[in-house]
Order: sequence, then structure tokens, then C-alpha cells
Amino acid sequence: MSRKFTLFAQALAGALAAASSLCAQSPPVAAPSVPASGPAIRFNTENYDFGKVLKGDPVEYAFLATNVGDETLVISDAKGTCPCTLVGEGSNQTAWTPQQVAPGKTCRIPVQIATGSFWSQTISKIVEVTSNDKSRPVATLQIHGQVWLPIEVEPPAACFNISPGEANQSNNVLKIFNRAETPLTLSDPQCDTNAFSAVLKTNVPGREFELTVIAVPVSVPLSIFGITTIQGSISLKSSAAAMNPLKIGVSETIYPDVTLYPTNIEMPAGPLSQAITNHITIRGNRSDLTLSNPAANVPGVEMAVKVVQPNRQYYLSAVFPQGFVIQPRQEILLSVQTDDPRFPVLTVPVTSKSGAINTPRVLPAPRRTSVLPPSILAVPAGASNAPAPSPPAPGATSRP
Repeated sequence: MSRKFTLFAQALAGALAAASSLCAQSPPVAAPSVPASGPAIRFNTENYDFGKVLKGDPVEYAFLATNVGDETLVISDAKGTCPCTLVGEGSNQTAWTPQQVAPGKTCRIPVQIATGSFWSQTISKIVEVTSNDKSRPVATLQIHGQVWLPIEVEPPAACFNISPGEANQSNNVLKIFNRAETPLTLSDPQCDTNAFSAVLKTNVPGREFELTVIAVPVSVPLSIFGITTIQGSISLKSSAAAMNPLKIGVSETIYPDVTLYPTNIEMPAGPLSQAITNHITIRGNRSDLTLSNPAANVPGVEMAVKVVQPNRQYYLSAVFPQGFVIQPRQEILLSVQTDDPRFPVLTVPVTSKSGAINTPRVLPAPRRTSVLPPSILAVPAGASNAPAPSPPAPGATSRP
């Protein structure tokens, strides 16, 4: 009896093991697919990595949108969220043409990204696709990757802020790196304005360079009460054909002793249909400044001074009443007294909109250059590495 029971138990265990093995080998039964109700959009990808491209080369890719629903899909709009991203056929595409996609069919959404405005950096751009898919009426697609330059400049431009009374020259050092396999040669830096000079130095032949840009401050700003901005560029001869010349932007912002903005006010000739308030910002940039006794040389204008930053920045407000009229050839001046003996009274003229408008001065553009060979650029330990600016050409002024 015991032997029969043992055989029975062994047989039962074998059957259970076989059944278990059979179940393990059998694939799971997929649930029957239920077709989507209405139009439904599905993309081949919603996040495309374009890898690395050279600055200036366009990125082109076409997303594929498939209608997996049971009604016609209407893609009413597709647009980039950045002006550099164009959507549609052709590089001049500015507006999406609505597309109708039957169930099971596919539509192309071509995208082109202009990379000319990017420096060496990782970029990520968004495309928004609008359709009649009720579950996601606006789908977001992403394109990202790396834009690189064969020649990189760090920082990409030289920028100077010159404070009032600053007597020493200012230097800005930029590093230039060759990322391409071919060795690079740079030479002959030329600036299109004499506000700057440039000195080129080779750190690692063919691979790394150093450009020292020099800005010499002026004793008197070109604009007495306004901020003066000088912009230009430095060009270097380059052995890289795609970047010859290599251009680097330079800018200089010169602050006056006292900033007055705006320096004049334009108003309708009148009569004014309602009261108009004008605000003038006044700031002492070099030393403390106190304002008092705001006034206008015509009756009816209410003047007031508001302290924004004690002894430093103020708002001068002028309220012109309803019905105010600027008479022909009438000279209207708003004024405020200061405790600075150099500028005892600050005045702001008021003119009608038909009056003359001050035009900014146009800066001349002489050229300055300075190139030092590597043999004389070695600087002893502890010595200054700031080069002196090259002298101007005969007959040229030292500043614009």
C-alpha cells in the first residue's frame, strides 16, 4: 500500500512540473486592441537629438505624425516657439498649411533651425503642434543638440564700463581656442574704431591664443548728461577659411558725472485733452547729489522731486494740465537746482512733436592695430602683463 502511494505521489509531482513548464513557455495572450475613438495623433518621436552641428549649418528634421484614431485628424497649426525655428516645407516657410490626415495615414512636419546666431552651446528648441485630437490638442515636440565653433572665443566679446573720473586704461583679455584638427594661425588684429586697440599673443602655437583689448577712458563724456556707448569690432586674419576674418565684438559704455534722462521732452502742441505727467531720471554717478527747487518757466506746470535713492538718484516729475498749449516758438524749460558746483542747475527743454529732435553724434572710425611677436611677450614672474596701447596714426585723434 505504501509503495502504491509513493508511485502515485511521484506521478502527480511529475504532472504538475510538466504543466508548470508548459505555462512558463507559453507567451502571454495580448489584450485585444481597442481603436481610438475620434482622431488621435502619434509621433515617431517627440524628442529628437541632432547631435553636433557647426555654427551656421542648419538643423533639418521631419517629425512624422500618424493618425491612430478612427476619424480624420486635422493638424491646424505647427510652429516653433523661437524665431530661429521654422516649420513647414522650405526654408522660407512662415505659416503652417493645415493638413488633413486620414485614419492610419501619416503627415510630415518638417522643421529647420538656423544656428547662425548661436555660439558654442547646447540648444533646445520647441515645436508646438495643434490638432483636433481631444486628448492632447497641443502636442510639444523638442529638438536639441550641440552647436560648435571651429574657433571659440571666451568670452565672445569685450565689454567695458567706464566710470566717471576713471583715468587708467581698461584691459579685457579674451582667450581664443582652436577646436578643429587643423592648426590655426591668427594675425593682424584691426579695430574699426580708435576707441580700442588690440594685442594678439600666441599661448599654444596653432591651438590657443590670447587677445588683449584695451579701452582708454575719456576725461569728458561725448554726451554731457547721457550715457555714451561706443561699439565696434576687431578683425583678425585667420587661416580657417570659414572664419576669415575672425571678428570679435567690442563695446564701451561711458557714464557721465550726472545722468539726465531724457535730455529733452516732446509733447503734443495742444491743447491737451487731459493732464500729462513726464518723469525725468537724474542720477549722480561720481559723488553725492542733492536736488532742490524744481521749477518750470511757464505757469500751470506742477513740478516735484521724488527721492529714489538718497543722495544718488531722483525722479523729477512735471505735470502739464489739461488744456495746456505750447505756443509757436515758445521756449519751455524745466529746471532743478543741485549742490554740485559744476552743474548748479539742470534744465530739460520741452518742445512740440513737430519741433526739431536732437540727433546723436556719429563717431569716426579710424583703425588701430598692435601685434607683438611671441618672442617679446614673455613676462617675468610678478611683472605686469598689461600692454600699452599703440600710438595713433599721424594726424589721427586719440579718441573719436
